[in-house]
Amino acid sequence: MKPLPNLKIENAIVIGYEGPHTITIQNQFITDVSPSIKTPAQTTAQTTAQTTAQTTINAGGKLVIPGLIDPHLHLDKAFLLEQYPAQKGTFQEALEETFRLKSGFTIEDIQTRAKRVLDNAIAFGVSAIRSHVEVDPVLQLTSIKALLPLKQAYAQRLTLQLAIFAQEGITNQPGTEAMLRETMSMGGDVIGSAPYTDPNPQQNIRIVFDIAQQFNCDIDFHLDFLDDDAPLLLPFVAQETIRRGWQHRVCLGHMTRLAGLLPAELQAMGTLLREAGISILALPASDLYMMARQDTHNVRRGVAPVDRLMAMGVNCAIATNNIQNLFTPFGDGDPLKICTLIAQALQLGTTAHHQQCLAMATTQAAQAIGIHQHSIAPGNIADLVILSAQSVSEAIGAAPIDRTTIKNGQIVAQTHLQRTLT
Repeated sequence: MKPLPNLKIENAIVIGYEGPHTITIQNQFITDVSPSIKTPAQTTAQTTAQTTAQTTINAGGKLVIPGLIDPHLHLDKAFLLEQYPAQKGTFQEALEETFRLKSGFTIEDIQTRAKRVLDNAIAFGVSAIRSHVEVDPVLQLTSIKALLPLKQAYAQRLTLQLAIFAQEGITNQPGTEAMLRETMSMGGDVIGSAPYTDPNPQQNIRIVFDIAQQFNCDIDFHLDFLDDDAPLLLPFVAQETIRRGWQHRVCLGHMTRLAGLLPAELQAMGTLLREAGISILALPASDLYMMARQDTHNVRRGVAPVDRLMAMGVNCAIATNNIQNLFTPFGDGDPLKICTLIAQALQLGTTAHHQQCLAMATTQAAQAIGIHQHSIAPGNIADLVILSAQSVSEAIGAAPIDRTTIKNGQIVAQTHLQRTLT
């Protein structure tokens, strides 16, 4: 006799399926997705394993989606606004004051702030996060020492990728390259940098690729901001990606310069991105706040045109980036709210657009950070969220509070709104 399924979710609305469906889960995996209302023939064919389970949830017509993914986040910089509220609100102030604050970071401080983010993320339905882990002569190895234990502690409830990150440059920061390699050897998952902070950005990029090849890991760059008049670094990154055979292992965050290109120029960049298999991560909460500060009129939105890039066949995703610090004085780490924001910023109003927005926070975000088969289908890992919404448009329109988070087939969080009107 087959063992009982661990979990069944009945009467669920699932994107790509018509009508209510039942999702059956056994040993972390989805084993079946079938209509909840069956014909007599289907009912007769059902097995006991399909009709009973150790735990059954009646979704009651609510939307069930793949676990939310946050592919670009800075855990070690979260909630810094509590330590230093913005005085000028400029990008330069954010760079300078955050660098100053880093001298006071401790393992305990980083862990305390990071835990707040991670606990909230699990409740929001996030099943995986890629967090950048800063390494420089001031911070040295403090961030990796703080976040590695959290990766293990939260593993049953959330997958945490650690992207070792040179924020302050490499060629201009003595000892940083060696520290990057040391941090990777300690347990880093991904290597990256912000080449725009380095006086030799191309050498910065080469070093990152060298380290990626040494450790056989993916690459994640911060690249090409709208207010930077220097030549685009994207073509060089794409060329290195192809030359090194690193296709489908590179993603680029921000990329707001693409929003200022003429259509023919954007088409050329889209073709290059597609050929190199590079993913683009739009970070609208930060970029709407920081970009186009020099525009005196006809102010640009300053968000990577992910809708147009997707139409060109480029994998695109959205992410939180920062939470309540000088770079982004807002946010709580909920990717579903970022879906709403990107829909507003890029004027994405149709049902099909809303499905694209959700994909950028689930399936496409997973693809960007190397997580495969992140969808609701038999054989896939059961990382799911039950939302208090009946459609994708409703979920995007106003991110619902009520959610049930399922990680590896286990319920790990449930959030319910209690309202009393008098």
